[in-house]
Amino acid sequence: MTSNELWARVEEILTRHDLLTHPYYQAWSRGELTHDNLAFYAAQYYEHVSAFPTYLTALHARQPEGPMRRAILANAVDEEGIDAGGRSHAAIWKQFETGMKAKSANSVDAAIQPEMNQLVSTYREIASYASLPRALGALYAYESQVPRVAAEKLKGLKDLYGADDRTSEYFALHRVADVHHSKVWRQLIEGCVDQDPQCADEILDGVSTGAKALWTALDGIEQARTAALSVN
Repeated sequence: MTSNELWARVEEILTRHDLLTHPYYQAWSRGELTHDNLAFYAAQYYEHVSAFPTYLTALHARQPEGPMRRAILANAVDEEGIDAGGRSHAAIWKQFETGMKAKSANSVDAAIQPEMNQLVSTYREIASYASLPRALGALYAYESQVPRVAAEKLKGLKDLYGADDRTSEYFALHRVADVHHSKVWRQLIEGCVDQDPQCADEILDGVSTGAKALWTALDGIEQARTAALSVN
């Protein structure tokens, strides 16, 4: 499989699981969510955001010294805010959660949904035990979508939900930060394929597994929202 063929296949997978087409994010963009919905989402998705650096450090620890290992570590350092004044991306996400809870009419504390737990366990297992090509594919499936998703979320928060700059800072940051991160994953994937064209199938498997897990986590959040609507 050539590099062009690989990326065409990757785009096919990501188009099928394009997070901006998920019913929950569609409702977000139409202004149909309540502040309770957004606070619930923020609390649930924090599990993945806060765990993300641990996926990276688990994968980093399994690599031999070299450019690949250093590139993965650089991403983890960025996520933890080590080079940017000490505020981790998870801490900045918490500002979003706090801002939405302040606008909520009801308590939104709830147990973490099984779909969200499955997202975290899927990425943790891939980072800790899967082949490098499969892990790179899963990480690309996530971070390549983040800039577009973050830009759309930011627009909705500002225009439709009255979020201030502090509440929406995470999304303003990730419109830009993950453009760089996704380029790094793409370069690492291309390096794998250059060294061993046979690894393409493992990359595609990782992309598919990661994309499906991300979509399913949103399924759980959307199901909770629609269930609350039916009760009310």
